[in-house]
Amino acid sequence: MRLPRPTTLEIDLDAAASNVRAVRQMVGAQRKIFAVVKADGYGHGAAELGAVFVANGADALGVADLGEGIRLRRRGITAPVLVYPNSLPEAAPEAIAHGLTPALIDLDGARAYSEAAMGPCDVFVKIDVGLERLGVPAEQAVKTVAAMLELPHLRLAGICAHPHAPSGADPAYPEWQTRRFTAVVDELEARGVKVPTRLLASSPFVLKFPQTYLNAVDPGRMLYGITMADETSRLPLRPTLRALTTRVIALKELTPRERFAELAPFPVTAP
Repeated sequence: MRLPRPTTLEIDLDAAASNVRAVRQMVGAQRKIFAVVKADGYGHGAAELGAVFVANGADALGVADLGEGIRLRRRGITAPVLVYPNSLPEAAPEAIAHGLTPALIDLDGARAYSEAAMGPCDVFVKIDVGLERLGVPAEQAVKTVAAMLELPHLRLAGICAHPHAPSGADPAYPEWQTRRFTAVVDELEARGVKVPTRLLASSPFVLKFPQTYLNAVDPGRMLYGITMADETSRLPLRPTLRALTTRVIALKELTPRERFAELAPFPVTAP
């Protein structure tokens, strides 16, 4: 039961549906869309928005941690859910039990999933291509992935990364990151390792660099109609936040007594 509160956030689900359909039209039918609903769907409601995204063309959802993924499952979301690196290795049994796909960043995590799995276990491996966040350094990725796949039960579902796209950046910078990513994928495939999903393009790259789409994208804030000043796009994105409303719940007449009037953070004067 949801108790009434004076402050209400109004979300436009039609706008959310329109936005994900626009992304689908932009990236094409052949690419997977991992709709990002981390941080409770950027504060909009992960389960509600996630259901809309999946119903309107998203193939999977992306979340920031295991708890977010479990909450989606408890709300009835059955679509694939990719959990970005933020969980401890000991969380592997819970992730497997809820059918969540981890993005691994080291052998410790890989061993935990290998030991917890009772059968084939799909995993992503996240690599770092320049943002210096969580991820296997691109230069070490081929060796690390090969070592992970020697462990029982693990099955590579994809390689992912979160590139850096600051406003006003030289186009050579995202191109450099993309080359680092594709070099890892190409080397893995040359060694006989199939990489089913190649996930690089987040919102800035989807909006500005179509050459980075590869065979999957993971848009986040753009699905909520949030873009930056330099991200002009032909996409008809609409804000999903319709309104933030509240009610006045009390009125009080103040008197300038004692020292309150001197120290109050607002003017208090006699009528």
